[in-house]
Amino acid sequence: MGSGNMVSMNDYVNFGDGFGVASALDVAELNKALTSGAYAQASGVAGQVNGAALQVESLENSLKVLTYSDEHVKFWKKIAKVPAYSTVEEYNQLISYGSDNTGFVPEGILPEEEDSEYRRQASFVKFLGTTRSVTHPMTLVRSAHGDVIALENQNGILWIMKKAEDALFWGNSKLAPAGQEGFQFDGLDQLIHKDNVIDLKGRELRPEDINDAAQMILDNYGVASDLYMPYDVLSVFSQEYFPKERIIMPTTSGGYQAGVVVNKFQTQGGEVAFQPDIFLRKTVPMPTSAIGKEPPTAPGNLAAAVDTGQTGDFGKTGAGTYTYYVTAASRKGESTPCTVKVDVALTSGDLDKAIKLTISNSASMISPPDYFKVYRTEVNGDKAYHIMDVPAASVAAGGQTIVYDVNYRIPNTYTAFMGEFTEDVICFKQLAPMMKMDLAIVAPRYSWMILLYGVPQLYAPKKWMRFVNIKAKL
Repeated sequence: MGSGNMVSMNDYVNFGDGFGVASALDVAELNKALTSGAYAQASGVAGQVNGAALQVESLENSLKVLTYSDEHVKFWKKIAKVPAYSTVEEYNQLISYGSDNTGFVPEGILPEEEDSEYRRQASFVKFLGTTRSVTHPMTLVRSAHGDVIALENQNGILWIMKKAEDALFWGNSKLAPAGQEGFQFDGLDQLIHKDNVIDLKGRELRPEDINDAAQMILDNYGVASDLYMPYDVLSVFSQEYFPKERIIMPTTSGGYQAGVVVNKFQTQGGEVAFQPDIFLRKTVPMPTSAIGKEPPTAPGNLAAAVDTGQTGDFGKTGAGTYTYYVTAASRKGESTPCTVKVDVALTSGDLDKAIKLTISNSASMISPPDYFKVYRTEVNGDKAYHIMDVPAASVAAGGQTIVYDVNYRIPNTYTAFMGEFTEDVICFKQLAPMMKMDLAIVAPRYSWMILLYGVPQLYAPKKWMRFVNIKAKL
């Protein structure tokens, strides 16, 4: 594995870097690393033609500077980076050491033969990228913020890092039309075993919940080390301890400091570090307009009704009226919400039922969706929040997709993740370090791509768990 929890081109020295370019030298300053390649070293690339003109350079050193100083990408900074050598990375999951018989035998008798149970898994490397460009005149003027190419390169790296951090939690490889592989990789929300969940049902996180989660992980031979939670959830958790500690000690400067922030918690399984992460926000409010430059065509119609043949869990939110909206989504953007909103009135006798949603494509399909995003209000509420994504069963004009809402995720709530953060349990398989690839100059403009190839792998899905439906207000 590359030094400093990073993968470098040295990890591929025996395999070839795939681009015919040696790894970049270490840099002392971020600006120097970011300006190299695009135009500052024109003498070194002058005269190159065809493919050689499209220079590729590793941004690994730039990445180290940024990720070690940026506070927003905490999960990315900590996860172990391991080289990948294929676009399909296979691995084994140890399911069982053998059967649960006693293991005792009479004297002189051959013990029973036991077989460990393994499950072969495979994950597809996914590709993150952004294209950046700066006009030639902009490189000639005296910019208020310094070197414009260096600045735009830095912005591109941070954009990639924040997208990667978000996907490490929420990525979903199933978000594609039926029978296809999605563009995203699976994040923790998809990788963790489906049974490893504690549903708080709309209340705050409490100390006993963390102990219950630690026991869940212990029961699966893991040791919880980190709890990634939203800042709001940590704030409410810490406030619970402030009234219990009324003595305010003076600081070294002679002043007094108030407030308590809990950053660690001692469980029966050991110490768990609290890792507040800005990408663990509450369920996202419904957008009021389309997102992206080429959003897919909005759904044509939405129907919703109580389904007596499916089991749901609306008892945790109660009887009343729920309003649904649906948008069409793809890698290029998200449409405006379906113009038809649907109210579903649940009585006390319906609370153990699911709600069937029938999403109909527009009759005039211009840009088909990859998947749909479903939004719902709180009971008797008027503001809708994102509660689930569903792959498009059909991309044909007028085609239908059916999904059932069992009230797994409550609108206007938070999610947190807790588990064992070791390389034997979780890592990020990186096909190549983050790189900058220059594009051909066909106009008075410098253009380049910033790329990252990789996929996270969770070897022990039961050594992590999730808290769902956390409220951050007492």
